[in-house]
Amino acid sequence: MRLLFALLLLAALPARAYVFLEGYEQAPSVAAALERARAQPGKHVLLYFGMSQFSPPCKEARAILNSAAVREKWRPNYIVVNIDLYAPTKEEREVIEQVRVSWAPVLVFLDASGKRVAYTRQLRGEKEALEINEFVSQRQYALSPLGKYSAQNLDPGLVGRAAAAPARIDDRPRLKDVTSRPHERVTGAELRKLLLDRRMRKENQDWFLVLDFRERNLLEASGSRKNGRGEMRGAGKWYVTKKGKLCLELRTRGVEEFWCRHVFRAGGTYYLSKDLRPDRVVYRFVPDSG
Repeated sequence: MRLLFALLLLAALPARAYVFLEGYEQAPSVAAALERARAQPGKHVLLYFGMSQFSPPCKEARAILNSAAVREKWRPNYIVVNIDLYAPTKEEREVIEQVRVSWAPVLVFLDASGKRVAYTRQLRGEKEALEINEFVSQRQYALSPLGKYSAQNLDPGLVGRAAAAPARIDDRPRLKDVTSRPHERVTGAELRKLLLDRRMRKENQDWFLVLDFRERNLLEASGSRKNGRGEMRGAGKWYVTKKGKLCLELRTRGVEEFWCRHVFRAGGTYYLSKDLRPDRVVYRFVPDSG
């Protein structure tokens, strides 16, 4: 696998307004982080892709990594570059597009040459955080290329061949990720009460959407593309079926949301799933008062 960031080594990112991980050695750019890593044998670069708004799973991951027990083990091993998916700078957007990340949280680990050696898209607790730290910091990826967190294991399209850019990180959450922890399904009257006169902040693969649920099943919508290249505003409708599924009908300026979905709640996050297959991609949303 060739270096991931050959196109970015000369890019100098400005100082970030948002720092996801506190108490770690921070670098303002991928290039600066790699330069420091080369000067400090044993260190790796950690790209933390988070969201400054909207993402409860990102907050959960940050709470784990900012805990004293985890930070004590992680801090000596990494130079951190924080990248905000919700409001990236121009330079950050270039990194996002090259690595092809679209959800949060995602943690990408690089060695000092810029090669991606591991990544994870979620952390379920301190134990898992300590396991991946051991995998990276002790260079277990070099001994076991098909290990749990190895780039090759997670990017099968790259095994056995060089590539100018890595395969897409499939960072989308799955239903099995939701049902593997305490959860409940939301249906019927509870679902209507949850949404009526509330605002849903939702994301899909390409858009951040804001949906306002009104009386008479009216829906007001606005949004912005994740790549920063477009915005939309429009109207549609919403309803809850007799079987308790949430349905949306919206078509406006590049956004088409015509679906009925099961709604699950896990922790502080709600998820929409087309069906009940464990590997089904789910889309998360947050209802608030607007």
